[in-house]
Amino acid sequence: MLTLALLAAALTAPPACSKPKPSQPYGNYLAPGVLGDVIYKDDLAMDAFSPAAPPRPAVIILHSSSGNKRTHITQLFEPLSRANVDWFSINYKTLEDVEEAVRFIRCPGRFNITDAMFVIGEGAGGEIALELATYGNFQGVATFGLKLSPQFLARISAEPPQKRRELPHISVQMFHGTDDDESPLSRVQTVCKAMQRCVLHAVPDGIHDFENWHPDQWSWKEDLTAWLRADRPGLWKDIVYARPGGRDLLMDAFIPEGGGPFPAVILVHGGGWEAGDKVTYVTPVLESLAQSHLAWFSIDYRLTPYVRVSDQLDDVRSAIRYVRQYAARFHIDANRLALLGESAGGQLVAQVASEPCAGCNVQAVVSFYGVYDFTHWSKGEDWQRQTVARLFGDAAPDAAARFSPIEHISSSLPPMLLIQGTRDELYPGTLAYASRLKSASARYELVLLEGAPHGMENWEGHPEWAFYKKKLAGWLWSVFDGH
Repeated sequence: MLTLALLAAALTAPPACSKPKPSQPYGNYLAPGVLGDVIYKDDLAMDAFSPAAPPRPAVIILHSSSGNKRTHITQLFEPLSRANVDWFSINYKTLEDVEEAVRFIRCPGRFNITDAMFVIGEGAGGEIALELATYGNFQGVATFGLKLSPQFLARISAEPPQKRRELPHISVQMFHGTDDDESPLSRVQTVCKAMQRCVLHAVPDGIHDFENWHPDQWSWKEDLTAWLRADRPGLWKDIVYARPGGRDLLMDAFIPEGGGPFPAVILVHGGGWEAGDKVTYVTPVLESLAQSHLAWFSIDYRLTPYVRVSDQLDDVRSAIRYVRQYAARFHIDANRLALLGESAGGQLVAQVASEPCAGCNVQAVVSFYGVYDFTHWSKGEDWQRQTVARLFGDAAPDAAARFSPIEHISSSLPPMLLIQGTRDELYPGTLAYASRLKSASARYELVLLEGAPHGMENWEGHPEWAFYKKKLAGWLWSVFDGH
């Protein structure tokens, strides 16, 4: 009987939909991995980004009344990919075309998506997105430069109220420039206020077309990504935490499973102040921190010789402020925050900790084999003086002292953990720094790895040194728990 029941179910189950057939072998020429010009109805096509991976939410992208699926909305592609969603940019003429595209995308087995679907509309496409989401099965709507027709406005303001057009009851995010002269912000504010779950992001000085917004107006990218990700834990790539001079500074984040709020660690890589990025040098501690139920943020910062150490310190401070500002977004506790740096990054985190600043205080500091004293470099060999000049813009002793953490020790420093290998040329400097911390009654602990060289990457494969990972997590938790 069981076999017959299974056979009957198989015969009555709807057939799997045919796989999409792109007409353009090179995708959309804008983003890798895109299926270009997938026909969904007559001569109407879509570009689809749906890689082979665990199923993900889907996002429908609707261009405005002018242009097509590859114009005006292309700045969305990269943030959506970062948000770990599949996206579908559609050519259409009417609302009915969009509805047909949604049915095509949702056809079982065609694309590797979950049941969750969002829709994003630009300009007049935002009105269609709102129409579509009012009765369709969507999790959220986002609009950019929403442009509403007189007919739509009349329907949502009709009298008596029972004759009014219904608006979506789901989450709505509206991104709108304050200087939009095609669709005044006040009109969009009125519509947003009529919806219970609408958030209006007013972009200062932003004009109508969001593709023309300037880098200092691009925070919408992070807001949109966070909204789409919602509470999904795990790895979060390429978060822009600052844009000095219009350049994106990125961080990667890991958010543990569970409700939080979690203690968090901001990691600052080494590389002699002139090399490295958020995925180099510090990688050996990422897994152990995550497995210890600690959130982490590994940051890029600007490198010499293009900037000075003072700029790098500003970048670290910006990262702290960003994480603190968006603590709720990342489910972390802004009052349980640590800095962790290695080598050049050790100097940066120790220096930041020794110079209190508004919004960038931390509760703990971990430094692996940092450089703590440059004072003798300014009087040393040619290469040392040249290094001081490169790092600080000045080879004078005052500049060297200004950026030497050993010259800025006090009992008010946050608790510090120093981890150091004894076969590292920086070992004597760490001992000197620890001695000065002790003399100042600062809270610190020194962990030595006997025979270990410079660089935690070089410690991998040596079981005799692996204990530092457990020690690191245990020390952080003891500080965060107030022990």
